[in-house]
Amino acid sequence: MVEQRILDYFPFGIILTNENGTILYMNDMALKMTKKIKRDIIGINILEVITNSSLHKCIKKGQSTISSTRLNEMDSQILYETCLQRNGNSPMGLILLFHESLIEHLAFHTRRIGGLKQEFDLIMSLIGELITISDANGIILRVNEACERIMGVKEKEFVGKPIERMEFEKIIDNSSTKRVLNEGRNVTIVQTTKSGRRLLVKGYPIFNEKGTLEKVINISKDITETEELLTKLNETKELLYEYQTELHNKRSETEEVIIKSPAMKKTFDLINWIAEVDSPVLFRGESGVGKEFFAKILHQKSLRRIGPFVKVNLGSIPEDMIETELFGNRGPLIKSGSIMAAQNGVLFLDEIEKLPIHLQVRLLQVLQEKKMISPVNEAPIEIDVRVICSTTQDLEKLMEENQFRSELYYWLNVAPICIPSLRERREEIPFLAHHFLTVFNEVYNRSKRFNPTIFNVLMDYPWTGNVRELQNTIERLVVTISEEELTKEHLSHAMLKKSIRLDGENKTLKSLVDSFEKQIIEETVENCRTMKEASVKLGVDASTLSRKIKKLGIHIAKMQ
Repeated sequence: MVEQRILDYFPFGIILTNENGTILYMNDMALKMTKKIKRDIIGINILEVITNSSLHKCIKKGQSTISSTRLNEMDSQILYETCLQRNGNSPMGLILLFHESLIEHLAFHTRRIGGLKQEFDLIMSLIGELITISDANGIILRVNEACERIMGVKEKEFVGKPIERMEFEKIIDNSSTKRVLNEGRNVTIVQTTKSGRRLLVKGYPIFNEKGTLEKVINISKDITETEELLTKLNETKELLYEYQTELHNKRSETEEVIIKSPAMKKTFDLINWIAEVDSPVLFRGESGVGKEFFAKILHQKSLRRIGPFVKVNLGSIPEDMIETELFGNRGPLIKSGSIMAAQNGVLFLDEIEKLPIHLQVRLLQVLQEKKMISPVNEAPIEIDVRVICSTTQDLEKLMEENQFRSELYYWLNVAPICIPSLRERREEIPFLAHHFLTVFNEVYNRSKRFNPTIFNVLMDYPWTGNVRELQNTIERLVVTISEEELTKEHLSHAMLKKSIRLDGENKTLKSLVDSFEKQIIEETVENCRTMKEASVKLGVDASTLSRKIKKLGIHIAKMQ
């Protein structure tokens, strides 16, 4: 029929059915859209061709409906379904099938939609950031005017292309759209463009009323200059750190660590030995013995001394914030975390026993695999960090009580170093006291000095707070005592009461120092085969050592 041939030229599909939904006619466009052959579909029910058709309801109630459907994998269609009433005859069903692109084209030419389009285009152009809109197949539908400026590609070369082609042509290195389509959620990535720009891209899925993902909107912020500034800032920080390290090393050459007891000498020798390797270290000892101080010395003597020393005091951080502090935060305020901050350096975990049990597993995994997920772009990164921990607690007991993971304990306890308490190295007290006095005299512009009687108390006080307590005591004396000479009467009543000195009430500072120096020299000489070896261990010239031996009346012959 001529009428039917004319219908075949229509740019939309036409389907006619009887009152039961049996197909009577389909024009060529409808056959093309449904990918059917005319001889196969005439006489079958409409639901076998369009499974979500509402035509039966339209015919029964005499109504019309508009809905969307997907008849193939390539695109979507708009269905207009209605009932055709015929005088004296049974009603018929009519379906008009439109491509979505045709409807969009028509919509843009209507006055109301045209106005909305102008407003939308204005908003898109006013936003300084790049905005792209893609469909559910990853085809780019729209971009704003920032496309050419940021991406280095003209809009016409962008729109209509699949996102896979953008990656293949190296216009972008990775796609946020693809991530959104695969994961069905908001994503944030860092993207590098063909022009070398760095973009922080946030991708958002758009779902229809049925919960099906229909579109993806990406908002891209150019962070190239920000990253360049951060890089320069980090380079400046590294340079400053190198200068500080060099300055500290030069100062360390003239400032000898105060090691005057056999117990501390043994510990310090162990620190020097372990510094040469890269194993984990666990410092153990009472509060205030100087675990952090010696951890920094170990770092300065190691191959990682150029790298950062990042301290995390787990005991001073609220438990719910420890995870963010260590591993970073992926939220709106991106935080890299202390593990990443310690890259190529040392991560010092003070009070390791305070680490929550569930984070012990995660920490162990990062340390063993030497990998973690970056909170910046959620990509895996290599971790090169030496871990040094400290504790005042009995970790073995905590393991028995299931408060500390045995796997983490065995990983951290490769090189345990026990720092003796100040009670176990009393001979160092005069030296430490004089050191702190010198420091605080300089800090507070004072010129205090010790009366030898003060050492009668300092030597016998129990020092439960160890070196930290001694340091705070000397600082308090320098700040609060008006007299130039500090005596035992200036010490607190509590200190005087706890002093347990049994002898030597009238010993002078010189006699105390001489006796300590004599003891150290005797023990060193006893453990060395030659005087030269002893002088090297003590860090003095052989002539200086011989002079001290003669002055202190040490009998070498009896010791060998």
